[in-house]
Amino acid sequence: MRVCVVGAGPGGIVTAKVLLENGFDVTVLDKYQQVGGVWSAGGCYDGLANQSARRIFEFADLPNRLHFAGAADTQRYLEEYARTFGVLDRVRPGTEAVSVRPVAGPGRVGASGWTVDSRPAGDASARIRSEDFDYVVIASGAHHHARMPELPGREAFRGTVLHSNEVRAGTFTGRRVVVVGGGKSALDLVTRAAREAASATLVQRKVNWMIPERLLLGLVGYKWILFTRLGEALLPRYHDPACVPPIDRVDARVKRALWWLITRDMLLSTGLYRLPKHLRPAHALPFHLAHAGVMPRGYARAVRRGSITPRIGAVQAYTGTGLLLATGEELPADVVVFATGHHKVFPFLDPGVRVHDEAGRLRLYRGIVPPGADRLAFVGFRQVFNNIMGAELTAHWLTRHFLSTLRTAPGEQEMYEAVDARLAWQERVLPGSGGYDFGPYDIHCADELLHDMGLRSRRARNLPAEYLLPGGVAHRYAGLSRE
Repeated sequence: MRVCVVGAGPGGIVTAKVLLENGFDVTVLDKYQQVGGVWSAGGCYDGLANQSARRIFEFADLPNRLHFAGAADTQRYLEEYARTFGVLDRVRPGTEAVSVRPVAGPGRVGASGWTVDSRPAGDASARIRSEDFDYVVIASGAHHHARMPELPGREAFRGTVLHSNEVRAGTFTGRRVVVVGGGKSALDLVTRAAREAASATLVQRKVNWMIPERLLLGLVGYKWILFTRLGEALLPRYHDPACVPPIDRVDARVKRALWWLITRDMLLSTGLYRLPKHLRPAHALPFHLAHAGVMPRGYARAVRRGSITPRIGAVQAYTGTGLLLATGEELPADVVVFATGHHKVFPFLDPGVRVHDEAGRLRLYRGIVPPGADRLAFVGFRQVFNNIMGAELTAHWLTRHFLSTLRTAPGEQEMYEAVDARLAWQERVLPGSGGYDFGPYDIHCADELLHDMGLRSRRARNLPAEYLLPGGVAHRYAGLSRE
């Protein structure tokens, strides 16, 4: 059974590993020259560091002791994993997928397999290589296709305009920098600009929550709070009733009281409490917790000292010397960086395969397979806080799906109904999730996939450990292929 995996980042290599273990003949296409090359090529901003604490960014069968690792160490870990499990020999580096389309034949879309056209990356004149596969897995990543706002006056601005992906060493040195955005990347970049640039300004529509490296007044690592069953029990109930244990049914008033305490601790532990009120999140947790990244070291201190000038508002237009805000304020700039996210699109996928709705949200059953298309799956678009663990469990689920050995096998209409129900829940609980971001529901998402596979969801030896120790970590799920 031949499988083409598009993408050799973390999701692609773990998927290839699990498929190989189950007897599939795997080919991995990746436009970068290195496995996991998103960390070393054009898919990230210069200076990117991992926001994962120890034992978080790791696959179940290869421990990784790195703690908030830099890009180079993260790259080495991914390459070691690919080499250890025989994936490296299956990768065609520097190869770009140009087209993925269903093989013509009777029955449903994809029932006869898929044709994949590829060519050397970046060479539009190169000869196309066309191959047929029984299955295709798209693991091309959610952070490649930059989202840039179209603002009037661009031709008048004499400075440099970049997306966060395009920032490189020396971009900020001695220049006036304005960063637009309110997420993790924006705060990373403006904190760096505060050290290197002549001036650093951050423009954001609203202030998002950021997670400190350590909670409880800086005493306890975040994974001991946010990655436990007890911590997840405080969240609004998960959409799948089969994954709502009794502890999740705690009275809503108790949850509100505990979140009040957690909110105060977050403000203290991140240093946001020492900033003016308009520079703190407007809503109490868990509102928009799904969009939170780990707070960059030094951000709050740089704001207090005046090294970062924050502005709350919308960008209206370019001027000859910078940006004009909706408030009427003009910001001088030599470099404008838009850390405004990415489009979750697949330009190589046949347009007849519907994976988005009219609002642009991904419509994938379990966040993995598109209803109405056979032998096609996506990895990395069932995103949770610990996305590397989510990708690994997704790989196991889709392998069982390809082999038709899942315990549950809903029909197409049931899939559509399940997608509709889940999207409605996400809009209520995780607004702006785009249909793919499950945020802090690491363990609930894992339970759901394990339930489908007929595997046990409790992974610890006793109940206290099951509920109090970090469960949203990959090593809890070692040996799933044997199970």
